[in-house]
Amino acid sequence: MGDTAESVDTAESVDTARTAALLHEVARASSGLVVLDPGLSDEVLDSWPVPVPEEIRVLLRAVAGVRITTERSPVNGHESTEHIDLVHPYNSGRYAGYDVGWYLEHAGGSGTHWFVRTDMGDGHDYVDVDRSTGAWGPVFRFWDATDTVRLAPSLPAWLDALADCLREALEETVAGAAVPAGTDGAAIVHAFGRRFSDAWAALDENPTDVEPVTAARAAAGADPLLREAAADLPPDALLADLRPVPGPARVVFDHVTCRYARRAGGAVLIATDWEDA
Repeated sequence: MGDTAESVDTAESVDTARTAALLHEVARASSGLVVLDPGLSDEVLDSWPVPVPEEIRVLLRAVAGVRITTERSPVNGHESTEHIDLVHPYNSGRYAGYDVGWYLEHAGGSGTHWFVRTDMGDGHDYVDVDRSTGAWGPVFRFWDATDTVRLAPSLPAWLDALADCLREALEETVAGAAVPAGTDGAAIVHAFGRRFSDAWAALDENPTDVEPVTAARAAAGADPLLREAAADLPPDALLADLRPVPGPARVVFDHVTCRYARRAGGAVLIATDWEDA
């Protein structure tokens, strides 16, 4: 996580106020299928275990989560939802009453990340937080195994993409383009949920594979940023340089279990064997 003196700006320039406005616009047009969690006060943000930069505060003051109805039972009205939770309980160390300390350590340890989503497929999405500067960087996902994907260059960019997927799904279903007149509410919700889920999954279904190198090799190489990132790591730690990849990037690390870290504003992803970390 940004423990090096040099930092690389990997995040696109995204207006966080615009991102919040996009989400509110989508929610208003959704006929209740998209509901935003109320924004947070600075007092709440000040209590978080990670610093929250002003540009991120602009977003979080306006919206703290997005709840998306993806299915509704025609029998009893029961609904299934997708929740993008910018106040995810993982960040406090517990989820549904269970200790999630392993996941916090897997992502790099306290003060280096902020979780924003978990899914039924054991995907865990989090934002890199630079320990030395407090800057929020790219959004990453890991599973219980040792493969991980950089999903987006920043939290606002990730949420912009979410808003686009929601808007597309709403235009194709709630607006009637793909749903015959007279279709019941449960069928419309089903069509919307399917369209949204397909669009959302497609954003990172073909990530570019990035081959990691050992810290020993990086430390002996010509790239100064990689040499600096590798300087304090065990020789068998692994580093993946994400700078050449403009979109989603996937890395598979050859460790049985590991702790992740990011350096240079999330431009370099590191995996250290759990026993060595």
